[in-house]
Amino acid sequence: MNPKAYRLPTYVLPRRYDVEIEARLGSDTFKGSVVIQLEVTEARDVIELHALDLQISQARLTAGRDTREGTVELDGEREIALIRFSTPLPVGNATLELAFEGTLCGGLQGLYLAADGPEQMLATQCQATDARRIFPCFDEPEFKALFAYRITTDAQATVLANGPLNSVWESEDGTSRTWSFAPTKLMSTYLVAFVAGDIASTPEEIIQGTPIRVWGLRGKELLGQFAHDYTTRLLPWYEDYFGVPYHYDKYDQVAVPGFAGGAMENCGLVLFRQSALLMDPKTTSWEQEKWIALVVAHEFAHMWFGNLVTMQWWDDLWLNEAFAEWIAFKVVDQLSPDYAIWDDFQNEKRGALATDALATTHPIYNPVGTPAEAQEMFDSITYIKGCSVLRMLENFLGEAPFRAGIRTYMREFGERNAAGADLWRHLQNASDAPVTAIMQSWITQSGYPVVTAAVEGEGRDTALRLRQERFFSSPHAKEGADQRWHVPLVIRYEDDAGEHELRFDLAEQEDVCPLAVDGTLRWCYANANEIGFYRQHLSDQLLDGLLRHLDRLTPSEQMGLLGDQWALTRGGRQNIGRFLDVLAAMSRIDNYNVTGEIVDRLHTIEDLLDDAGDEALQRFHEWVDATFAERQRQLGYEPRPGESLNDAQQRVHVVNAMATIARDEEALSQADRWAECEACDAASVDPNLASIFINASAQAGDARRFDRYLEIYQSRRAAGAAPQQTNRYLRSFASFRDPALVHRTLSLLEEGVLPRESIASVLIGMLRQRHAQKAAWEYIKQHWPTLRERALSAVPYLVGATGSLPISMRDDVVAFFDANLDGLAPMSYARALESMDQLAEFKARTREELIGWFTHQGQALETGATHG
Repeated sequence: MNPKAYRLPTYVLPRRYDVEIEARLGSDTFKGSVVIQLEVTEARDVIELHALDLQISQARLTAGRDTREGTVELDGEREIALIRFSTPLPVGNATLELAFEGTLCGGLQGLYLAADGPEQMLATQCQATDARRIFPCFDEPEFKALFAYRITTDAQATVLANGPLNSVWESEDGTSRTWSFAPTKLMSTYLVAFVAGDIASTPEEIIQGTPIRVWGLRGKELLGQFAHDYTTRLLPWYEDYFGVPYHYDKYDQVAVPGFAGGAMENCGLVLFRQSALLMDPKTTSWEQEKWIALVVAHEFAHMWFGNLVTMQWWDDLWLNEAFAEWIAFKVVDQLSPDYAIWDDFQNEKRGALATDALATTHPIYNPVGTPAEAQEMFDSITYIKGCSVLRMLENFLGEAPFRAGIRTYMREFGERNAAGADLWRHLQNASDAPVTAIMQSWITQSGYPVVTAAVEGEGRDTALRLRQERFFSSPHAKEGADQRWHVPLVIRYEDDAGEHELRFDLAEQEDVCPLAVDGTLRWCYANANEIGFYRQHLSDQLLDGLLRHLDRLTPSEQMGLLGDQWALTRGGRQNIGRFLDVLAAMSRIDNYNVTGEIVDRLHTIEDLLDDAGDEALQRFHEWVDATFAERQRQLGYEPRPGESLNDAQQRVHVVNAMATIARDEEALSQADRWAECEACDAASVDPNLASIFINASAQAGDARRFDRYLEIYQSRRAAGAAPQQTNRYLRSFASFRDPALVHRTLSLLEEGVLPRESIASVLIGMLRQRHAQKAAWEYIKQHWPTLRERALSAVPYLVGATGSLPISMRDDVVAFFDANLDGLAPMSYARALESMDQLAEFKARTREELIGWFTHQGQALETGATHG
């Protein structure tokens, strides 16, 4: 079917919806009506609007004094309702009245029962195209309108909606109450939201005229105090940055016990999964605290960028999400500099670079025709590559011109729809830079460049010979040889006069950048602060200079250097022995983020060696033990008075390495001990280490330990504990390696013991672990129809995770998905197969060299030599 068939005609425009919904917590069905005020611009005898899984029982149109009944025809494939009339509609204003009934969604979209054990509430999730499951509407971003709700539900429930509350009244029999809300400001249907349940909030606080509250199920609301306080700091920062006041009447944030994503930026009523909003400071890790700050900042940014100014269509979704991601990192960096949040961003960027190095990646800007295609755009290319490109652009233009362009853009398009080209025009006008040309090279073509750099000349004649070409993670990829980017290089280097920074726009395939070195060039790094979204392939001379001066690089640069070396190895541009030499040299760096990067790579290397034999694995484990043992001895297994933040976070990664990779006896014993302490009292263990201890203990755990962890999980959930205390046990089930316990974990999904919001994450975690992946794949095949219903929005992620399966299972994956995907997640499917093929090739290519390198290191350790 032509994708255009999914777009509504524009001769009928909605201006206001008055929506009435009656839904009860104990019922699977709901009913309602909607009155839509329309502007008719052409005389036609049919109105097309969206409706999905609704039964429309009445359709009446009033235009002036003329009232007529319409007949309803439902088109399930296009998800629309055609309201036909006997004669053409008059041009002008009209009112369409529709009555309907529906069923609560079995998944986490539309109107659904959000439940986690005993916790439950009615909630909505409309992005991208699920408002049509709640009431008939013009469910495309460009059809902005006002929305007024009247919600009838259980008498004991509290109801929230996008707009402020007008009034509440009780039914005559006292079993229900109706909540009436004032009309919203202009907004798109994907931002429609309401919730109903036994909820309570933090005390309302009015910041610069805006009421702010954080809501949770009653008894958990005060766990939202951190998010509440952070929000009060964000609002004045955003108003100042955008030069536009907060537009909506209130700002409510609600923790929902079952939510598909991290959060959703509905106007004035942002919904979150509980772990993204609620926390107990005593039992929440620093990383989890930072994540909550980022999610809160991301969603709040959307109130301006995305809600006030909205994309025209889903192919510009990237701009909404990438901008919110970029500015969230920017504001959190400014409000909480101790978080070093841009260093953390490198971990996110690593995943986007890996995805974008596949031949099956997609451009940031990607045409979207169907709801399924829109759903698949919520990926790391949209969020993280998009964020990186905006950060790179701001760095190139300068903060002041970039901000000036954003402000004029907001003023022109407030309460309207816009496209990416509109933003580039404003940024170009503010900076006099070729923004459109630069951005076109980054958003309309797939992939990114690898920049090869080598030194030419000496002294004042020193220069960098630069060359760009598309980077692929496979040595056999041939496409994209003629691709070019405007690469805004920012180069840092040091000579006899000190450190320098220069900018160079690499727009051609090859060019020369003068350095004008004073004396000797000590080192040079061609991606200052790792802001650019590209890889560096440095000559041996440049790489050796960096390895001699690693302490001169920032943590982001150190992480970027290691990531580039790994990527070059994956792409066949250097051997894995060279990478391991670099990793060994960098293992001495005393920074928690760099240590975390190293440990992550070691987990991957362990996977590469999983079928290399016991001796090879033993050599590898011994090397990891020798590398981290002394640091573990210095740091111990619990916080020390007055220790640095760096030491506290280093301990997390070192324990991870020693307990889950090296399998050091002392580390495993300590993990068991501290896991038992946490089981008795969640506050008795450093929250930064609790999950590591529990997972390490689970890996060798037996049925008795599994039962204990399950009992703790269920009892804490029933008691309304902070989500971090509960989720550390939920995540541990996939770590149990006994085959019988792998199947018990899967049975927890089938029995509904684990919440719907966690179905996909548990299965994805199992697909990525050798001991569980085959069982997880069999479960997916056997339960595919149920998974599609209960975790529809997560299908692209599930499909993508099958790329971690061994190549021996490829034919089975192809046979199953070819027969069962039905057009869902085609990009994720293609990437999964490519990832599977590449992993098999990489393992075969590096196996012998890996074994040889660790054997040599083992021999060196036996003779007392150090690795290097």
